Amino acid sequence: MGFGHLGQAAALDSGHLGGAVLDVFRHEPLDTRSPLWDHPRITITPHAASEASREDHARYIADVIAQCERGQRPALLYDTARGY
Repeated sequence: MGFGHLGQAAALDSGHLGGAVLDVFRHEPLDTRSPLWDHPRITITPHAASEASREDHARYIADVIAQCERGQRPALLYDTARGY
């Protein structure tokens, strides 16, 4: 959507949109005080949207295993301190 968070909620409240699944925000993690968290027609996912093929998923998993075997931290590991 090309409009800000408040515009998204307003479009849902007015009935212009029936629902929204939001995955990426300009500032992440999304502020815990954001009204989007509690909106009944909004689902927020943890910045995990993807259109990767099975081959891409398999390659990613193999890369993560290799990073762990080398004692490295996987590049896209969930960071509880950051909230995503």
